[in-house]
Amino acid sequence: MATPSVPTSFIHLSDSEFLQKLSQYSKPKDRSHNTHHSIHLPELSLRLNLKLPLPLPTSSLSEADSDPFTPTPDLENKSKIEVVYLGNSMLERLKNTGAATRLGNLGRGAAWNAGVGGDTNKNIVFRLVEGLYRILKEGRQLHSNAAADDDDMETSHPGHWSRDVDIRLWILASGTNDLHKKQGLRAGDVEAYRLLLEACLRIAPRSRVLACDMFYRRDIPNVIVDRANAMLEAVVGGVNAEVDVGGEWAGDVEGRRVVWVQARRLVGGERLLDHVHLDGEGYEIWDGVLWPWVCKMLGRDPADGETGAVRRGGG
Repeated sequence: MATPSVPTSFIHLSDSEFLQKLSQYSKPKDRSHNTHHSIHLPELSLRLNLKLPLPLPTSSLSEADSDPFTPTPDLENKSKIEVVYLGNSMLERLKNTGAATRLGNLGRGAAWNAGVGGDTNKNIVFRLVEGLYRILKEGRQLHSNAAADDDDMETSHPGHWSRDVDIRLWILASGTNDLHKKQGLRAGDVEAYRLLLEACLRIAPRSRVLACDMFYRRDIPNVIVDRANAMLEAVVGGVNAEVDVGGEWAGDVEGRRVVWVQARRLVGGERLLDHVHLDGEGYEIWDGVLWPWVCKMLGRDPADGETGAVRRGGG
């Protein structure tokens, strides 16, 4: 009788194998595609000094897909990327509604905002497959290879990859756009969330992730939101178990590679602009929960809300 094969850990997959896995859960969307090409790639081209042609979006945003809160590319920020905000409009709106927060301020310095309004977990996977995974990972690899010869880099990689990326922390906020009023999250939505966490840790193996819970909404019962959050929290636990084979951080929340951060019970319905989006005070509350974690993981003084590169030497 043949011995059943043991599933290969995401850690040990090749990039081509992992990208193939991502492709199975990739779901394109016009807004995701256009924001990736019209906003995110120009920003990355500037901050990573990429010498690559920027493809134009194939279609413009429709009226139904457009959003007055959608920002334009930030072509002023040339700081090294050390923090990435990956997710939906909860993070994208740190550029406007939440701009006055410390997280918003960091987004004008060492953080890069990869949020897209309306994105589901699978839409974010699509953006990773569309090029974000490769750009961030290859940029990070070349940062780590400081002794490599520049000519060799240009020969082995398309274009000229910069060393201006050293991702230490991810803030992941995703899942609310996958919620259904009756069943909450479906199995494929949960698996796509797992892949997002895995992608973060593959792109930057020494980085850590703050995985944010989904806030309560006006159009979905709280019990459904709670149930869905429990499913995502279980995914976080599974990923941590996979990367912490020796159990070194089993009982240490602060030491885990992925930390599940909850804030939904602190933000009431009065802090929503509509059925789902936070107002300015809602962002201040969320910032108050996340910022101490950001500082702890980056070695910042919690009182420091200034922009610029984060200091070294902290945990």
